Amino acid sequence: MTTTEKIDRAATWLDNAHLNGDRYVPMPDDLRPVDIPEAYRVQQAFVARMAQRGRPSFGWKIALTAETMQKMVNIDRPVGGTIVAPSLHESPADLKASDFGRICFECEVALRLGHDLHPDEGPFDMATIADRVVAMAAAFEVADDRDADYTTLEAMSMIADNAWNAGMVLGEVHRDVDPSGLPEATATLEIDGAEVGRGVGADAMGHPFNGLQFLADEMTAQGSTLKAGDWILTGTVIRTQFPKPGSELVYRHSLLGEVRARVL
Repeated sequence: MTTTEKIDRAATWLDNAHLNGDRYVPMPDDLRPVDIPEAYRVQQAFVARMAQRGRPSFGWKIALTAETMQKMVNIDRPVGGTIVAPSLHESPADLKASDFGRICFECEVALRLGHDLHPDEGPFDMATIADRVVAMAAAFEVADDRDADYTTLEAMSMIADNAWNAGMVLGEVHRDVDPSGLPEATATLEIDGAEVGRGVGADAMGHPFNGLQFLADEMTAQGSTLKAGDWILTGTVIRTQFPKPGSELVYRHSLLGEVRARVL
């Protein structure tokens, strides 16, 4: 089996697993990517299959920013993924648990690009990153771990599986917030009126722009362009939550306002 055939078969295997609602398991040995570049090639082929079904991408996400998760999957760095339509929800949002294997929520800052970030421009300095951001918002990343057994996780399958992204819930969009205040900004998460997590902006790679810089370098190195209008999820500042049906979530960010979601 050539590498091209392997990537095609791996992407088809992932696509079928999602379409069939299968529980998450690591990829079979003969299809599992051997390294990060190959994992991203499978991810791109998988995302392309979703686009063919009318689910084009509208943004990017960073995953595995926490050292504990990196150790769990035996990797020493974050990774990237794509956010695909139609999974952009505006706050307040209602999401059906039955649409997911197991729905997960993370509390993040989302950045919107005003100009493309092209592969031939990288690596990107911070001045370029800051110049390309035209808006920001508090946001939930919605993920779907498909009821994974976390003792079996490994990084190559997670990257290929688009880093488990299942959409986002967007709060109020701001165009005039001073980004210098983002590292010290506080964040809290309540579920059914009880606080379950608290953090500050610096908990996600020090600053949201650092997450964007990583994703710009990471994804353009794979040949992808981060496009004007794309939303960038920059990493969670509060531990991932797995709410049950009937739960109401409120994420409050001291600079960017609140995001609300219900799990039905």
